[in-house]
Amino acid sequence: MGPLYAAAEPCYLGRPYAGPWQVVARADASGTAAQALADLESGAAVLELVFAGAPSAFGRGLSVGTVADLDAALAGVVLDLVPIRLAAGSSGLAAAALFAALAERRGSRPASLHAGIDPVGAFAFTGAAPPWLDPVALVDAVAGIEAIGAPGTALLADGRIAAEAGAAPATEIAFALHAMATMMRLADAGGLGADKALAATAMALSASENQFATIAKFRAARRLHALMAEAVGLTAPLMLHGETLHRMLAFNDPQTNLLRLTIAAFSAGVGGADSVSVLPFDAAATPFARRMARNIQTLLIEESHVGRLSDPGAGAGAVEAFTDELAEIAWSRFQLLESEGDAVATGKLAEMVATDRATQLERLKDKERAMIGVTIHPPQTPAAVPPEPSAAPLPAGAPVARDFAGLQAAAAGGTPFADIAAAPAGDAATCPPLTPVRVAASFGG
Repeated sequence: MGPLYAAAEPCYLGRPYAGPWQVVARADASGTAAQALADLESGAAVLELVFAGAPSAFGRGLSVGTVADLDAALAGVVLDLVPIRLAAGSSGLAAAALFAALAERRGSRPASLHAGIDPVGAFAFTGAAPPWLDPVALVDAVAGIEAIGAPGTALLADGRIAAEAGAAPATEIAFALHAMATMMRLADAGGLGADKALAATAMALSASENQFATIAKFRAARRLHALMAEAVGLTAPLMLHGETLHRMLAFNDPQTNLLRLTIAAFSAGVGGADSVSVLPFDAAATPFARRMARNIQTLLIEESHVGRLSDPGAGAGAVEAFTDELAEIAWSRFQLLESEGDAVATGKLAEMVATDRATQLERLKDKERAMIGVTIHPPQTPAAVPPEPSAAPLPAGAPVARDFAGLQAAAAGGTPFADIAAAPAGDAATCPPLTPVRVAASFGG
């Protein structure tokens, strides 16, 4: 009997540098300063500021009123030494302006900054297009982020939004590519150039307990990004962030989540993520759960040395075959989304995600797949399950400024964050929102 997969020529699709990925800690609640310092002193390399209402906040998130509040939330954090990520969803432009005001206030800049401005994802998540889904506003935002003077990226193509709503790996990649292509077109129309827009855009993908699917997904994303980069003459590599999938967590049997999170973190790292964020294993995000989120990655990197190779799956027949197949399906779905024009506004994306979600649920109900602690071996005394979070729209009102410099100046002057993020009511295009739904929620978990 021969091998299940033929030998494959290695196709190196991992991190474009030697060394492990960066461990990301989330600052997403009150008491952020103490927690952030504990995370940074205990193994985290990057701090992600997750604002309330962001797609990745999952019902939590920073609630800051002014730049002084943000300064207090980061008391003791030396910006010059710490790479920063921002996650604010539809308030992304306001969050970036608020952080720029903080950097100016402190007279320092972060070691690196990934601003996470994601107009396409914000549109898909909330169902209402933000005002900065516009060529002039997008180009102005990129220039404003670059003016801070920190290396990094201004824009984000966030596939996690589709994954948390139930998208299959191929659909998640396709959506991220569609978001990238949309922002390239907007930037080109605004005079920036598609190549510069792509260089300023990072990608974020989810990491699930499906080990080989996750490894293949991250590798396929780099391959397809390279095709887009080649088309516009760009040689810069993709900045790829991974976050463990909230959708896979079971809150009535939280300890089983530790296994899922470990596999997911391992898979993202092996798949070539530049940075990885592990969610707390319980619903309350307790200090112990946050410590475990750090320790999972520390054990993988420092004790198991998983990060020594940037692409350990290269040349493995099964991994290469899975990557090839996933890349082909994702590219065809990307082309389908592109053929719709604005696939978010037309509802084509939501339709594709709904189909994926229904297929996954049927496999669980028919017991083709099992979810430990939910569909098999449920606990006798299940823990309480929190309600599923819903998207928070932009606050309605008159914008305090139309440009990034104006928003930054308003933030520096003490204007409340809600006023900086305000947008005119009734002017935005609408679409069916991608609502996050955990797998276990269908079974009461």
